[in-house]
Amino acid sequence: MAGTPPEDLLAWLTREEEVLGAGVIERSLTDLEEARKLLYQELGYEPTEPQLEAWQQAGVSKYEALPELGIQLFPVERVWGTQYSYYSYATHRFISKQVAMEALRIWR
Repeated sequence: MAGTPPEDLLAWLTREEEVLGAGVIERSLTDLEEARKLLYQELGYEPTEPQLEAWQQAGVSKYEALPELGIQLFPVERVWGTQYSYYSYATHRFISKQVAMEALRIWR
């Protein structure tokens, strides 16, 4: 997880919300022990500090940064599976992953 691109962490966070529910994920983003339990179940081993930090940073990106930037990440169901897309409320259009990640980099 440490060193994983932010877009991959955001997509993973969104998939976990779908499987486990938003409440479980939100608790894990604010409570370090909840995050350890969740990641232990997911990974099968005790998560490292960099992994916990990456998990929490994904939460900050999704629940703070993207909304402040007027961007939403959400799943779009396709025939072949789920595709995660970024939508800009400023332009009322889908935007590329690169544009969303650049906005996140500038936000930080």
